[in-house]
Amino acid sequence: MKQKPLAIIMTLCACLISCIVSIIQGVGFGVFVKRFAVTALVFLLLGFIIQIFLNMGFKVDQEETEAQEEEQQENSDEDAEGSGPSENFEARDEENT
Repeated sequence: MKQKPLAIIMTLCACLISCIVSIIQGVGFGVFVKRFAVTALVFLLLGFIIQIFLNMGFKVDQEETEAQEEEQQENSDEDAEGSGPSENFEARDEENT
């Protein structure tokens, strides 16, 4: 599965909101930078944690899907082996007579 930049997108959105709130409140530059840094760190960590859990869930789901596909492949192989061309010809001969 191609990894999506979930943590980065989440962090950028949170930082954008933090910047807008800080500008509206008219805080000083030092407070602005502290808020931005804390927001970036917290949401980056949360994003990575969420991404890890999502990847674990998709990995389990992908393994189950692969196992089901293998079973279907084995079943179709057994069906193909059981109905060889000679059996088909014999069945056709019986129908014609």
